[in-house]
Amino acid sequence: TPAPSGAAGAGTTATPAKPVDQSTPDAVMTGWLTALLNGDSSTVCGLMAANGTAIEDLPNAKEQCAQAVTPMLEQLQSAKDMFKGLKVEGATVQGDTATFASARTTPELAASIIKNLKAVKLKGKWYVTQG
Repeated sequence: TPAPSGAAGAGTTATPAKPVDQSTPDAVMTGWLTALLNGDSSTVCGLMAANGTAIEDLPNAKEQCAQAVTPMLEQLQSAKDMFKGLKVEGATVQGDTATFASARTTPELAASIIKNLKAVKLKGKWYVTQG
């Protein structure tokens, strides 16, 4: 149950992030990187797929993913300021798969994180996947 308004901590609770745009590979990768930098393992994992299936549709996978990405999230927290104005553009799309090796990123530093990642389109939405 939600805390009544005016209760201790009101106003400090995190508001749910608005859903990430999954209509294009560039949008989902930008959203995924933003969630990564914000330390939001739930969103990071919710935007990922493995073996052609969205992680959120695999039993126990979202929990396992969250545990797996937490160390990376913690490492990136200190670098968060280096990624202001984050944007990904120019994914190479072939059918329902996209690669980011030649994508343009703002800042350029982001390219090193995404160059070996891919995006796949499942049920009309794009998801980030590894190789």
